[in-house]
Amino acid sequence: MKGEIITIGNELLSGLVTDTNSTFIAERLSSFGIEPLYITTVGDDESRIGQSLKAAVLRADVIVVTGGLGPTPDDITSKAIAKALEKRLVLFPEALDQIEIKLKKRGIKLGPGSERQALLPKGSTIIKNPVGTAPGYKISQDGKFIFVLPGVPKEMKVMIDQGVLPILGEESKQKIFVAKKVLKVFGLTESQVYERVKNISYNKKLMQVGFLPVFPENFITITARVEDSMESAEGLVRGVEEKMRGVLGERVFGEDDETLEMVVAGMLITKGLKLAVSESCSGGLLSKRLTDLPGSSTYFERGVVSYSNEAKSSLIGVDQTLIQTKGAVSADVAEAMAMGIKRGAKTDIGVSITGIAGPSGGTEEKPVGTVFIALAFNEDRSSNHKKEEIVISQGYAFPGDRESIRLISSEMALEWIRRYLLGGKIAEVGERWRATEAVDI
Repeated sequence: MKGEIITIGNELLSGLVTDTNSTFIAERLSSFGIEPLYITTVGDDESRIGQSLKAAVLRADVIVVTGGLGPTPDDITSKAIAKALEKRLVLFPEALDQIEIKLKKRGIKLGPGSERQALLPKGSTIIKNPVGTAPGYKISQDGKFIFVLPGVPKEMKVMIDQGVLPILGEESKQKIFVAKKVLKVFGLTESQVYERVKNISYNKKLMQVGFLPVFPENFITITARVEDSMESAEGLVRGVEEKMRGVLGERVFGEDDETLEMVVAGMLITKGLKLAVSESCSGGLLSKRLTDLPGSSTYFERGVVSYSNEAKSSLIGVDQTLIQTKGAVSADVAEAMAMGIKRGAKTDIGVSITGIAGPSGGTEEKPVGTVFIALAFNEDRSSNHKKEEIVISQGYAFPGDRESIRLISSEMALEWIRRYLLGGKIAEVGERWRATEAVDI
């Protein structure tokens, strides 16, 4: 089955609101075995909505429409759909009752706008809205399924999972089993990832492999669609996944919904270790990512944004002479920051970032994008098993604007922690960013 998504609203076309609905719907349709062919965004214009729907009916089996079901005069989706399908708008008492009940709970009286929300194309099947007032509905045309849902994301998501997908399950004539795996990679460009995995063979009739750059990471999607069983689909995906992990090695840091910070947090908790962070150019972004997760107090002791030279000295204990002689953006200062925060917080690990995020502040010797990362930790290096404090650092030349440089700096620091906890070679982590020239990422 082929799918199409139509999102409606002037606010989407103006850029005031980001369309996240289509991404969610596309993922849900794909996981159900329905391949999305087109995503169309159209404003609150009756004729354009009608044109978009007519085109979708000609080329897709399942059409999902969101937006324009509210109580205000510019909410014209149902009117446009009824006209395009040559159907009358009729009042659905059941829909009106549901709206009235929800408004009463909020202490609001039923008004003309609310009644307008209960006017649906004749022949529609109501899809209940557990979250908001506007009902959704399903209507068929030429053997195609058209689902019309509110544009509010939290309402739409519940209605997709509780309304649309169950209906599709009941009405679909052919059962398709879909298995999907996403592998997440850091430290390689999209082309480098492809070069490493391009010779891996798979059944192209039953499977798809896609490559998606999501700065500063790269995702590989492995999808199998079969008719016999879910076990068969999962087996196909697992076989390709194992081969890819074999050639990509530790460059794969996670899968599916895992983030790099989630992976690092899990490793720290498992090993019973705590860390502390000292940041300069990243402005607290690394600390934020590490503490966005519930239970972060288990592994995160403190984070200090030591932006000024004075802060590096007074809060972290970096020698002012060192800053004056080596510069705040240097391997020596990065190491002093990592060791200083580790000792001050009495943690197992100390991490630091110092650099020039731009757009100004760069020099010929240290241009914008110059960043140093350091890691301080304890290591058993003596015959009597006495632990010794070790600190290592690396300089990078990150490309991009201020936001990109800050993001990739925090990403690289997280990857350093992950590699350290894996026992891997941290020196290999950022191999591709050591050049003095900016590279395409």
